[in-house]
Amino acid sequence: MQFMLMINEDESPYAGEGGAALLEATLAGHMKLAEDLVAAGVPFSGERLKPAAMATTIRWDNGAATLHDGPFAETHEELGGFYIIDVASLDEALEWAKRIPVPKGGIEVRPVWPMEG
Repeated sequence: MQFMLMINEDESPYAGEGGAALLEATLAGHMKLAEDLVAAGVPFSGERLKPAAMATTIRWDNGAATLHDGPFAETHEELGGFYIIDVASLDEALEWAKRIPVPKGGIEVRPVWPMEG
């Protein structure tokens, strides 16, 4: 069963004093997680996203589309990246999600709804 592990984090710690070192350590943690997934034989994919300030959101209101700068929600946490893993259960997905390095934020774990056909 596939699960998406969405990394929602506050980007501000990376901008402050020590931010570059924190980013380097966080990226190293992601590389270690990827190595561990491979070693465990867990099929996965994932990508890092550019900062939220580079996002554009399309919103619809009764069929009319408007463009907005920035992420879709007003929050301090932004979608920073994701993993899609293929594991046997939600419990296993949660165990992998707990290993994702996030200095400040959270991980949303959601089953993937496969497309039919």
